[in-house]
Amino acid sequence: IFSTVFKILNKLKGNLILYTVILLAITLFNTTSGNMNHYEATKPDILIVNKDQNNEITKGFVSYLKEQAILKDIDINDQEKVDDALFYRDISYVVYIPENFGGDLVNDKNPTIEYKSNGNENASFTQMLIEKYIKTVNLYKEHYQGKALNQKVKQVINQKTKVKLHTSLDSSKLNQVNVYFNFLNYALLAGGVYCMTMILASLNQEGVRKRTIMSSFSYRKYNWIVFASLGLASFIVWLAYMIISFILFKEIMLSGNGIAYILNSFVFSICSLAVGFLIGTITHNKQAIGGIVNVVALGTSFLCGCFVPMSFMPSYVLKIAHILPTYYFVQNNELIKTL
Repeated sequence: IFSTVFKILNKLKGNLILYTVILLAITLFNTTSGNMNHYEATKPDILIVNKDQNNEITKGFVSYLKEQAILKDIDINDQEKVDDALFYRDISYVVYIPENFGGDLVNDKNPTIEYKSNGNENASFTQMLIEKYIKTVNLYKEHYQGKALNQKVKQVINQKTKVKLHTSLDSSKLNQVNVYFNFLNYALLAGGVYCMTMILASLNQEGVRKRTIMSSFSYRKYNWIVFASLGLASFIVWLAYMIISFILFKEIMLSGNGIAYILNSFVFSICSLAVGFLIGTITHNKQAIGGIVNVVALGTSFLCGCFVPMSFMPSYVLKIAHILPTYYFVQNNELIKTL
């Protein structure tokens, strides 16, 4: 019985190799997609239409925008050219500074700045820059006037804050490990469970099953041997994925986080074995097994945050996901990442 189980598994090894390749491809893509530990703000392309050129506050405001953004040279009197520049993404934002803007701002008249934007992230960033400057002026206008106010606002706005991340592990690497183990759900269910169910389907073919029942061999013992054989096969598949994780992320896997990832995935491999037995009990039709396994693997992966992070998913979807083992597997991985 033991030998037969592994002979069938050997014929199905191509399926396991396929999902292993997919797992490695996803992991390597995530590894080479860039290090997110470094952030540098990009300067948006904007156009300024200034009708208040003689006011000190307005001059400071325009000077600030010139430092924080890239001013494009477009004929402001040709509205069609301005609209075309927005449409073709040559600029992200057009600022219309009204007459007596600086004086009204200082005198609490709440002047309104009109604008046009293409709605992209650079336009939103420009809007934030404008609001930041106006709020800073409102904060200090009671204590400073004219050039003194400009200098104070410039001093405050140009202050920089240094941020240092102190961690014993490379957080970027840890995120890559997390992606690997989250996607491992799909590899174990789509590859491992498929093999388990196909083995059960082969052993439960009508002719084979009848000869097994008719033999003098204990049917209970037979089932235990099948279960143990599939358990060992499942362990070997899990062990292969752990060896791959050590090859890819040796430093992380030797840490406390790595040990926690290993334990979590081992428990889930037992769950996947149980899922395989469940599907193998429901049907012995080899044509139907592939479809059922794909629905289970893809469905749980999408519902439980393997492909799409849980933070992006609506609450009602996560409530449904609570009934699935994959939810707790992925949730544990996310918690392990923060240790």
